[in-house]
Amino acid sequence: MKTLDKNKWQWIFSISDSFNRIINFICVVLLTVQTIVILIMVFGRYCFSYVPNWVEQFALFCLVWFAMFSIALGVRDDSHVKVEVIDHFVSAKALIGVRTFANLCTVFFGIIMVRYGLGMTTLTWKTKLSAFKVPVGLQYFSTVAGGVFMIANAIVYTLEMLLKEKDNLRSLSEQADGDEGGM
Repeated sequence: MKTLDKNKWQWIFSISDSFNRIINFICVVLLTVQTIVILIMVFGRYCFSYVPNWVEQFALFCLVWFAMFSIALGVRDDSHVKVEVIDHFVSAKALIGVRTFANLCTVFFGIIMVRYGLGMTTLTWKTKLSAFKVPVGLQYFSTVAGGVFMIANAIVYTLEMLLKEKDNLRSLSEQADGDEGGM
């Protein structure tokens, strides 16, 4: 019965992990490209007294997309910086409740990101970045993409956390039943 519950949801975890690997790869590429572009900017400024006009906007563009995607990745494995003092003062069941509430807040925030990000994307799509020549809306669309992945990761993390808690309670119950049978 224990494996049945996990297997029922395993396909969701598998899809989520696949998307997160892709997002992680995109983050690595964006950070690498941003580093190269900034090196070009610094080298050009100090060695040739010339900086191509597109490098700052391109570096900022990479930074914005990297930030939105990495935020979503942090939600999936609960690796964000946070205050953990509450963890030490509440019971395990209360902690599950606190984390579930936090994930619901994350989903709500993700919905706000998607809603207002779509508005900003639509509003600014016709305007082009002056040096980089792509729509400004493409930069704001990172908020939408990050919000969607944040929502998905918060839901999957909550589901995984609740399933683990259910398994923990079941194993504790089985241990208690085994202890009573031995007496």
